[in-house]
Amino acid sequence: MPQQKSLVDVAHVSKRGSSLRITLPRKVAERLKIEPGDILGFYTDGEVIFLERMQ
Repeated sequence: MPQQKSLVDVAHVSKRGSSLRITLPRKVAERLKIEPGDILGFYTDGEVIFLERMQ
């Protein structure tokens, strides 16, 4: 059975030089216990992208 998705928050994408930047919403950072200096992993499953704090 597929997992039901739940929207936590939204973020805007900005451009700085040749890079695209996303500011992580506080709700997301708190939920994943992300702090400055942490490394994030991005995973794909078809059209879906998952974000995970790396250990």
